[in-house]
Amino acid sequence: MVETRSLAERIQEAIGEKGVQVVRGQHHKFMLIPIMEHHATYFDGGPVCIAVEARALGSSREKMVRGPSIHIFSADRQKEFLRFDLFGGELHYHYIHDAQQHNTVWGYDADANGPMLEWVIRSLADRLPAMLRGAGEGELAARIEQEGWNSSVLTQVEQAARDADRETEDELERAREGIEWMLDWKKKRPEFNTVDY
Repeated sequence: MVETRSLAERIQEAIGEKGVQVVRGQHHKFMLIPIMEHHATYFDGGPVCIAVEARALGSSREKMVRGPSIHIFSADRQKEFLRFDLFGGELHYHYIHDAQQHNTVWGYDADANGPMLEWVIRSLADRLPAMLRGAGEGELAARIEQEGWNSSVLTQVEQAARDADRETEDELERAREGIEWMLDWKKKRPEFNTVDY
């Protein structure tokens, strides 16, 4: 039997709702949508601050994506280094290159790595300096290797992420607010690449 579907169709079928079509990191010459602070909870990790944002985007329930977005910031919250987006079928994470105002996105492979939230918590506990180096933050990585960081907050981060993944009565309102936030960001930064929701 001759295969009539395009390669893209076959890839999408294989991926299903496990992840996005990203291989070996795609470099984007734009910055990400800023965190919506009023939907975030912050945890002080010493030289880093971790935020768990209850993110929702979409114009209707059918087009909505919802879930936690875990942000790794400098202690003063002025620079974001890493972001993990756990949006149902659109699992991915970013290395944020602040100096260039760029980011590199990687799709998450749940088949190889298991549930993404558990992987994120393990990665932050075991590999934070290496990941910070991937974002171009070598000095901070070296400082954490020498002095450590308050990784005990990861238990609270994990619980906040689980809470952010629960359905809420206001999620459609939050999703519409998220779309407006994204569209406003795109007006300010037209190079920002988005999909339609």
